[in-house]
Amino acid sequence: MSEASNRRSVLVATGLAAVGSMSLGADAAADAAGLHDACAAALDAAVDAYETTDLGATAAALVPLERTTRTVPREHRLRGRAALDWMRLHAAVTTAAAAVAYDRGQHADAATRADRAAALARAAGDGPLAARALALRARMVRPHSPAVALQIAGVAARIAGFSPTRALIAGKVVTSACAATGDTPGVRDAVARAWQTMERLGDDDFGSPGFALETYSPADLALACAEALTTVGAADEATPHLERAETLIAGSGQTGMVVSVRMAQARAALAREIPDRDEAAAYAGQAVTLSADRPAQWLARLVRDVSELADLRTGQGLDDLVDATTPWLRESWEADRDPQRPAARFGAPGPSGVMVQRAGGPPTVPVPRPAR
Repeated sequence: MSEASNRRSVLVATGLAAVGSMSLGADAAADAAGLHDACAAALDAAVDAYETTDLGATAAALVPLERTTRTVPREHRLRGRAALDWMRLHAAVTTAAAAVAYDRGQHADAATRADRAAALARAAGDGPLAARALALRARMVRPHSPAVALQIAGVAARIAGFSPTRALIAGKVVTSACAATGDTPGVRDAVARAWQTMERLGDDDFGSPGFALETYSPADLALACAEALTTVGAADEATPHLERAETLIAGSGQTGMVVSVRMAQARAALAREIPDRDEAAAYAGQAVTLSADRPAQWLARLVRDVSELADLRTGQGLDDLVDATTPWLRESWEADRDPQRPAARFGAPGPSGVMVQRAGGPPTVPVPRPAR
């Protein structure tokens, strides 16, 4: 890990641990507001550093924050608006923890947390946050049942209101679910609707590229649209979106986002009518190099998917990159088998009666389909 990345990890961990060690004094009502603000600031710091900090460090640092936001209202018997504010904050922390677990390949843990976050946020009256947690849940379900993912996305869209989360649902969840079934018109429709929503939002709604809880950037939407269009065999249509995403992330310093765009460019290079393995290898190689300080299970698995696509379309995979990222898978597999972790509830009723038949398990990148 580089010195800069290590310093970010230490700062995030130290700040959140300090929050976890804080407690309320005799005047709980007076102290609660200050502690709430400290917890909110710590969460903001973790979110801001998400794309550049080691995921393991972020996961560990969120533990005391998740514990504090859960226990303070109960232990100090907070009521009314104060209790709702803490509930919403706990939902936000849990959503962030679910995202970290998902990116680390711990899908059962991510599913459990996403379900809890959605229920808490909705109870606290925060529709957009609940919808964001449901959007994450839908992404976990999609590899197993795109139809159920679309059902969850529909529930999420109804409670998201007019917010950046609505654009995220259309651009990231609906497009990918339609792509997984080869529904090219559905992908194109979702892409159009997502951009229409983005055009009505203000600059404050865009935030920075990469992970966020309240914003959604045009760079993220462009990337999501490109990925879905590539999957359904419309690589030429994906190209303008990739170019837009690359322009918007230039100089952003958001490592995780840059890596995602490079891998999308690698897939697009292989999905074109005349595939270019060398171009794909160059983009994927850049992604792996950039991730040396921030190894992630999702990238290791994506490298394998792209390598298989390269082998299918050109007769030669990306074996060197597969070998280089194999160790990144091991930690997540071991953590996902940890018997101390709470098990996800498979086959349990999802939001508004949606039955989630299966959660967890690795997401896969579908082979691009011929355009229709």
